[in-house]
Amino acid sequence: MHIGIDLDNTILDATSAHLHYYNIASGLSFTPDDVNDFYLYRLYGWNQDEIDAVYIKYGHDIHWNSSPLPMAVDILQELYGRHQLSIITARPPCFREVTMDWLKRHDISYHHIAFVENKLQACMDAKVDVMIDDGPHYAEQFGRANRPVILYEQPYNLSVAGDRIYRAANWMEVRKHIDCLETQLNLV
Repeated sequence: MHIGIDLDNTILDATSAHLHYYNIASGLSFTPDDVNDFYLYRLYGWNQDEIDAVYIKYGHDIHWNSSPLPMAVDILQELYGRHQLSIITARPPCFREVTMDWLKRHDISYHHIAFVENKLQACMDAKVDVMIDDGPHYAEQFGRANRPVILYEQPYNLSVAGDRIYRAANWMEVRKHIDCLETQLNLV
């Protein structure tokens, strides 16, 4: 099976790293409990120019200092031995090097990586069987296209549901969904 996997808030805890650096930039002190929007910067009331400046200044450190989510690395290593894994991230290409270095540092194996905004098209082009992502808008796009997505649960995506949207609160649940989808697709 070909599995597409998002990075931020799917493989790793991007929220904590973003909050840390955004709090430095703003002088505020938001915590993960304050987050209920996929677009975290909205908490700070920044306009596009302000968020771009903060992200360019701190983006490398945000991406380098993010921690893997519990069990993500172990389960990804297990999946790598049985499936084709493509990391599909909407991170800007200017953060490609730090992303690749972070993946290497954490021993995360994959077959392909793409830095794209249009994840649905990237998955269709690469013949990805299922996408794992936290983005509510991505899950809805995949659902409308009748393509399976495992939605890694975050506070901002709790209202998203659909026939082809499989919710996972942790990586153990992700693995269970992968196993079920593999059986449904007769790939075992």
